[in-house]
Amino acid sequence: MLYEDRFSGVREALGNLEEISSTSATVLVEEPLEDGRPVSFRVKGHALHGIVESTDFVYQLGWFVRIGLNSTSRWHVRMFIPEHFLALGESAFWLETESVAMCAS
Repeated sequence: MLYEDRFSGVREALGNLEEISSTSATVLVEEPLEDGRPVSFRVKGHALHGIVESTDFVYQLGWFVRIGLNSTSRWHVRMFIPEHFLALGESAFWLETESVAMCAS
């Protein structure tokens, strides 16, 4: 992931995608990122861009960074399905049908 520090310098961090929705993502990283700063990251060949909304530290794990995705950079199941994705709510049935359709293609 690339992010901008408080001095407008571009920095790089390795992260693990923990959660994703159409409007936000949570990434686990080893260093804190400053709220309100722009970030971009790639998942399965897709670039996503947004703004750091919050950062929470969990001892022995690291920093969970919540990113609000830009309106021009929204995630959709047609882009990719995370390996350990758990569909919740009303869209779960749609996701299962969409996944079957994607596998049949």
